[in-house]
Amino acid sequence: MIAGALGTLAPPQLVRERAFEEVRDAIIAGRIAPGARLIERELCAALGISRASVREMIRRLEAERLVSVEPRKGPTVMALTRKDAAEIYEVRALLEALLIERFTEVAGGDEIAHLERIFAQVRIAAANDAVSEIVALMLRFNDHLLDVVRHDVARDLLRQLNARINFLRIRAMAKPGRIAASLEEIGAILDAVRGRDAARAGALMKASVERARDAALEQLAAQEPEPPSRKRRGSAGPRRPPQQDRRGDPA
Repeated sequence: MIAGALGTLAPPQLVRERAFEEVRDAIIAGRIAPGARLIERELCAALGISRASVREMIRRLEAERLVSVEPRKGPTVMALTRKDAAEIYEVRALLEALLIERFTEVAGGDEIAHLERIFAQVRIAAANDAVSEIVALMLRFNDHLLDVVRHDVARDLLRQLNARINFLRIRAMAKPGRIAASLEEIGAILDAVRGRDAARAGALMKASVERARDAALEQLAAQEPEPPSRKRRGSAGPRRPPQQDRRGDPA
């Protein structure tokens, strides 16, 4: 169960921090499925940490909206609905378009070159089908934009959304062809950045995020269980007449 989805932690690093990252990564990657209960004793045994550390970890996961805690049920991995996902992508598109526009306007040559180096690493990770590495590199890509642009409110908002963005990013990349398409889209964005065309860079970023949204929503729809079939009255064909007893009354 939970133990099988998690790796082994080794000292002497801060075990509590590594435990948090391990569980968060397992949730984002889907190794711990939406709806799964996080049971304290299982987490303590799997991660080698105390109950107090597990409770602190649960609070942090709840703050990132990866886990919900309900009375008498305990912590449960949250399931993102398609509505949730669409709203997250809507906000993400606005923020990332803003950041790339501002970056194009203010970045120096060295700062643009650094962004290109991160993207070169993304290409290598994509060639190796290293999805988790792509996710980590795209966080670095956005962090570099934020460092240059110095938009503190955008940083705060993205920090709150990053775990769920990563969850959805992995779902989007599961669609065949999406990674290759994304590489082309980011390449075009960087062309606009080099050309100092801020409006074009922003428009391309927004379009790229919207295509990622479509891919993620498609994957989420495919993973949702089918609702139980419900027959409407009159849809099952003509009703058979009631059986009668010997007196002719309905049985």
